[in-house]
Amino acid sequence: MVLLLQANGISYAHGGHQIFENVSFEIKSGDRFALLGPNGAGKSTLFRLLADELQPQSGAVTQRRGIHIGYLHQETAVDPQMTVLETVALAAGDPEALDLHLTRLELRMAEPLDDEQLTAVMDEYAETLARIEDVRDDRIPLPGAEILSGLRVPEGDWAKPVGQLSGGEKKIVALAGLLASQPDVLLLDEPDNHLDLEAKAWLERLLAKSDGAVATITHDRYFVDRVSNRIFELAHGKITVYHGNYSYYRTERQARHQRASELRDLQEREFKKLKASAEQLTQWARQNPKFAPRAENMRRKLEEERAKLEETRIPAIDRRPADFSFSTERGATVILDATAASFSYPHREIAKPFDLEIRSGERIGLVGPNGSGKTSLLRVLAGQAPPTSGAVRLGPAVVLGYYAQEQENLPPKQTAIEYIRRLQPYNEQQAISFLGSLQLDRETGLTQIGKLSGGEKARLQIAGLILGGANFLVLDEPTNNLDLQAIEALESALEDFPGTILAVSHDRYFLERICGRTLEIRAGTIRDFPGTFAWYDDHPESGVVLSSKLPVR
Repeated sequence: MVLLLQANGISYAHGGHQIFENVSFEIKSGDRFALLGPNGAGKSTLFRLLADELQPQSGAVTQRRGIHIGYLHQETAVDPQMTVLETVALAAGDPEALDLHLTRLELRMAEPLDDEQLTAVMDEYAETLARIEDVRDDRIPLPGAEILSGLRVPEGDWAKPVGQLSGGEKKIVALAGLLASQPDVLLLDEPDNHLDLEAKAWLERLLAKSDGAVATITHDRYFVDRVSNRIFELAHGKITVYHGNYSYYRTERQARHQRASELRDLQEREFKKLKASAEQLTQWARQNPKFAPRAENMRRKLEEERAKLEETRIPAIDRRPADFSFSTERGATVILDATAASFSYPHREIAKPFDLEIRSGERIGLVGPNGSGKTSLLRVLAGQAPPTSGAVRLGPAVVLGYYAQEQENLPPKQTAIEYIRRLQPYNEQQAISFLGSLQLDRETGLTQIGKLSGGEKARLQIAGLILGGANFLVLDEPTNNLDLQAIEALESALEDFPGTILAVSHDRYFLERICGRTLEIRAGTIRDFPGTFAWYDDHPESGVVLSSKLPVR
């Protein structure tokens, strides 16, 4: 393994806040690590340091001479005038694309530009000339079409100027270009955002066999399990390394914390014994001066042990997790019954007529490609929209709780406290206490819901499900906007939930942990898979088509 990057005692502070302090690590060829940590820990800042966009205030980041680092930012800029395919071909160093880019830069230099603009264009021209001269003959090209197809960019979009695409589509094009450039070190900040399940799987396969180094910031734990062989946890300005994937990290992190807690307890018990001995010697010294030297030595030793104890830090498991506990009854035997149900928009069919029965206690994941209509189908099943034909009925004593992906079911003008008190007859202090159990403080409780962050709204939606007493949870991307600790707290609560769950999620780890049955919607057809997401992923052709046994009326 070749050493590619090395951080030596780097420290960085911003706005008076110490983000890192004396952090050291190495990145070698073949390393595929995920950088995990709470929101605001400085993950993106660390990537910018590695990419040489920022300089550490102490220490140094050293790179192997001649290596190429590719960095995918959260917000990536791409040339809006170039087409999708041209962007990827240029990144790959395609000679025709480079020549075309030179011609465009020459035309650009002929335009009226200020000094700063002209300098930027000339610099890019010189860089492009250098790229033409330095194209590596030994590099095995990755055709742009193959990458765009793998990331599931529709072929009809390849000839479009990038400026016509959405923000998410632009990031996928930027990722495609970065992959095509085949850097020695890939720094990917949330690369899986905006990718559907099939595109994620393709990207995972590509990165897992990379000869270079791959570093990712992502909330997708399934992605981390498939790609990563090391975890870098960034918390409290320090990095802790775990040699394994996410599942290993999750178990080992808890074990390390447990061992550290036990050692800390032992040290505290020994300190108490030492303190008692010191106090006894001090009492004897007051009665007999010959004990004074021994008492003084014991006091010094006690202070040394106190200092050691204060320096001993238990590895952080972060703050106390949110309490998302649900309490409800199971409800009817048949929770939902859809008969000859279908759904269409005026110019598009979402779901062909189907029959579906959901029974009490089932946990079902609904999956499908981007744009297949998962949210539309979920809204029909949740009673948020009527079916185009057929009927969808809930069983008796079923209390449905709907989690909306866009959070449109929250009243934006009400404060969080007012919303909670509308759901339960709490006084203000009880409402504040309940919000506190979800890690929403008093200031947040007094803020209008429309002004809250996505994560705060997500917790508030979950609060509504808890207080509403729902025994049938219909969840549309419930892990969006939550950090990893909150996601795991929600998963633990849902594992203990006695009712029924139907969930749409791009979070495959969530689906695998929570759901034991999988529905897929694709091209208007719903297929039923009697297993977890992993089973569905391994048996993609085994699903049973849910058609209707009754004529459509």
